[in-house]
Amino acid sequence: MTTDHWLIPKSPYESYEQYIEQTGENAVAKALRMSPDDVLDEIQRAGLRGRGGAGFPAGIKWRTLKNHPCPTRFVVCNAAEGEPGTFKDRYLLRKNPYSVVEGMLIAAHVIGAQAIYIGIKASFTRELARLRQAVAELTVAGLIDGLDVHLVEGPDEYLFGEEKALMEVLEGNEPMPREAHRPPYEVGLFATPGSPNPALANNAETFAHVPSIVRLGADSFRKLGTFDTPGTLLFTVSGAVKRPGVYEREAGITLRELFYEVAGGPLDGRAFKAAMAGVSARVIPADKFDIAADFASMQLVGSGLGSAGFVLYDDRTSMPRAAQAVARFLYVESCNQCSACKHGLRIASEALNELFDPEQASADDLPRALFGARSAPQGNRCYLPVQGSIVIPSFADQFKDEFDAQLASPGAPTEPVQIPKFIDFIEETGTFVLDERQARKRPDWTYEEPEAAVPSVPRTRPPADLDRAPVAVRLSPDVVAALTAQAEKTGQPLDKVVNEALRAWLRGER
Repeated sequence: MTTDHWLIPKSPYESYEQYIEQTGENAVAKALRMSPDDVLDEIQRAGLRGRGGAGFPAGIKWRTLKNHPCPTRFVVCNAAEGEPGTFKDRYLLRKNPYSVVEGMLIAAHVIGAQAIYIGIKASFTRELARLRQAVAELTVAGLIDGLDVHLVEGPDEYLFGEEKALMEVLEGNEPMPREAHRPPYEVGLFATPGSPNPALANNAETFAHVPSIVRLGADSFRKLGTFDTPGTLLFTVSGAVKRPGVYEREAGITLRELFYEVAGGPLDGRAFKAAMAGVSARVIPADKFDIAADFASMQLVGSGLGSAGFVLYDDRTSMPRAAQAVARFLYVESCNQCSACKHGLRIASEALNELFDPEQASADDLPRALFGARSAPQGNRCYLPVQGSIVIPSFADQFKDEFDAQLASPGAPTEPVQIPKFIDFIEETGTFVLDERQARKRPDWTYEEPEAAVPSVPRTRPPADLDRAPVAVRLSPDVVAALTAQAEKTGQPLDKVVNEALRAWLRGER
């Protein structure tokens, strides 16, 4: 088996010189000797697909930018990794930042870019140091002449990784997604009415595959992986497994082989129940683990490959608790620019919370959670509400018996599930370090503890005001009947009657 297209070395590359010694021909120098069209043809023939989640063919995206009529263009690397259960980009940057930077330089040559921007979270200090080192070494090597390379440090918000929100951060704003009809390849960075300045935005792992394709050719790259997804993938496997970690394997490995042989299988005496592929795809029950891990095959089981991060749950895990954690994460991380998203996910989150409260649990909790999740995507700017409408109902579809049992005994002890948002990976012990602050994060992106205790990037403005969204409360049937009768009697709208009754109650007129 060839290792020429593999990204992760046995030990981290300590210098660009060492990287070149071990990988062979200088890919940037070779690309610069080729015409942009020849490089692009090779990328397209290789079938390289984006590794950030959607799996869009890289060659098609690059060609769109190359043919754009606007002469001012940018290359953007999305290194703002934040998908729960994923650590592969940070692992790559720690081990091999040179392939990522080389890939961006080759992309700049192909599309005729004026500058390169790397969006990365300020909290990724180790990865920032490695990127700065790589950029400095390639500058000394004379490979960045005529190009400006900008490392932009951004906040920890989940939406920083959404490409339209990424553009906003690169321009000095909050991670608020732009309108859906303004993708980066149409409206990029620092656009003006007469100059849209399109940007080629790719994930760090996507760029990292480019140098080996230039060095060795498309046919060589296609010998790895599957026809649908050529090459290797960086898999993050965490949760209830013996050997959590980041593993590079060919695309097309089955989930069963990945989970059992590579990651060591379930903990002693336990059995896998399900795997969660981030928070953007349907949860995968254990009886579907024989599926191949490539983009097309994962869609066949109604899920998705996403960023190839898998969280394993075993037979001790309460799946309603897992759904509760996912719903709260998406509700909290929603930016509230689209009120249907924030409102719907709040309904879903609060309804699932009630399942664990003996005083509030009721038969309509799960239907309300499903209604909230499915109503979230309405005129949405980004994919987050769609994620909620897919992943939250999938828990109920696959594990309805557990939700029924939870409703029957809402006071039964169950262990809360923490959302797998990782802030570090200790390779020596195979330990992913969870972000403990996430549980204390509020829906307005502040934290319960004093602000001074929470390191963060200074904000240019507060996040979207939660008060813009409507508030939904559940009224008892007798209250609804009384208020409805009052509205019919007075001929006033029901919402006015409710508001007047509440104001009177608050004034003590009761």
